Amino acid sequence: MANPPKQATKKPEAPELSPKMFAVPCMLMVVKVLKLDFSLYVPQLRAGYACAVILTVVTTLLCGQMAQKKKEGGEVTVKEKNYENITVEKKYTIEDYDQKEAVGKVRALCLQVAMTSFMHYKWGSPMPLLFQCVMLPMNLADEPLVKIHIFGQKAEGKLSRPFAAPPNPMADMLGVNPNADDAVALPDKKKD
Repeated sequence: MANPPKQATKKPEAPELSPKMFAVPCMLMVVKVLKLDFSLYVPQLRAGYACAVILTVVTTLLCGQMAQKKKEGGEVTVKEKNYENITVEKKYTIEDYDQKEAVGKVRALCLQVAMTSFMHYKWGSPMPLLFQCVMLPMNLADEPLVKIHIFGQKAEGKLSRPFAAPPNPMADMLGVNPNADDAVALPDKKKD
């Protein structure tokens, strides 16, 4: 018998390393090794966190406004899931897509602020505020909208629209494809 030809398998791409990945662990190590007590600086951390949130919101909404003023030509086709969990293709102008992305980022930030504030209030720890004071500006600098509209980079390659969703380590670990249409699994009927 002849062996069937082997199909070429793609090697998985190596993950990109960014300084953001090491910021929180390094901060935790420094705080632990130096035995720093940030509970003395809670009012300053709250003010810093508020400034970081305001900076992020204003910059993100400014990017949406800059997109409207640029009036770039072209359309973006986006695959979205509707309320029935069915993938549907929608077309947006570039201005509308950028503005939609900006508003979506601000909504996600509101949830993040609520969670951070709850953790700080519930456990009284200043550490969530400290980490967010550092991470919010770092995340803002990596946003595609900020890179395109503030830093003036071209919308090509990794910055091409529609923007790629951030990687989801849990979905990768579980082998779930979030972009696939989910079929409804029916329970097996046991025969008596």
